[in-house]
Order: sequence, then structure tokens, then C-alpha cells
Amino acid sequence: MPPIGHDQWTDEVRQILASFSVPFSQYGLNGDEAEKDKLSPILSTVLQSPALARVYFPFADYILRKSSLEPRHTRIIILRVAWLWRFEVEWAQHASIAVRDKWLSEDEVKRITLGPAGEGWSDLDVLLLVAVDQMHQSSNIDGETWAALNNELNLQQMVDLTFTIGSYVMAGMYMNCFALPLQENQKGFEAFQ
Repeated sequence: MPPIGHDQWTDEVRQILASFSVPFSQYGLNGDEAEKDKLSPILSTVLQSPALARVYFPFADYILRKSSLEPRHTRIIILRVAWLWRFEVEWAQHASIAVRDKWLSEDEVKRITLGPAGEGWSDLDVLLLVAVDQMHQSSNIDGETWAALNNELNLQQMVDLTFTIGSYVMAGMYMNCFALPLQENQKGFEAFQ
């Protein structure tokens, strides 16, 4: 599935792109035609279905930037999802962003490959990694982990945790199914094994 090309931008696509705020401009989503070559293939592929993009982009924006979880915790969850489900493009994109924005160090990104057994995690970090691992194994979080999370997070954060896991599984699946390539200078799985 190819990303939408600039020559395919319709007025509807331009309207969708222009509806995004400045923080999304790093992905070429501020509607500026000068940024046409910066539009991320991860997002521009979704634009093959403008109706889907119109609802998916705000949802993705909420999960990544506006949820009640700490940004560091969101990145830990995303990267563990990407590692376990083998979503290399998702991994490469978010590993570079996490380090660039100083949410995680390079060593912490590498440690995510070890999961909760890796040394140096806080108690909450471990619980988040365990939650992702359990969702991967059984599509559920067991009662003991849920109770421990409930001692660390409020109800909104627990809802956001489960939706973050699920939304990045969905995103990674579409990236894999559409055979999106790694972008130049991105580090794939081999760099972390």
C-alpha cells in the first residue's frame, strides 16, 4: 500500500492536514505545501482513506500527546508493543523520538528489549512492561497486575494504558501489512539486538 503522493492531495486531504496543530508539523501535518516531502509515510498511507484519517489522526494525537499517562510511560508502552509484536517501523520511529525528546535514554530503549527483567526500571515501569507482556500473551492484564497498577495509576490512566497498548498494536499491524519501509537513518531491530 503506497503512501499518498503530493500529486494525489485533494482539497479534502489538504483540509485534514491543515486541521492539525503545530506539534504535528514534525510529521508534515500542518497542511503547508512546502512540507509535502516531510509527510511521514506512516501517516500518509492512512490518507489513502480520508474518512479514516479524519477520525484516526485525532485519536492517534490523543494517545501519543494528550493522554493522562506521562510521556515517558507512553514511550515505554509503545516500544514494548513494537518489540513484542515485531513492528519494526513503529519501533524505529518511536525509539528515535523517545531519545530525541529525552523521554528515554539510548540505554533505556535497549533495555526495553529485555522487558520487566531488565535492571534499572522503577516499580511503575516494571508494571507497565508486565502489562504489555500480558496483553501480548493473553490479550488481557491479570488481576494481580491490574491491582498493582491501580495502586500507581488513577482510573483514567488505566483506561489510557489499555488504549495505548491496543492502539499501537493496531498501528503496528497496518504498518506491517502496508509494508512501510524504514526511513533513512532510522535504527531497526538489528541495532538493538
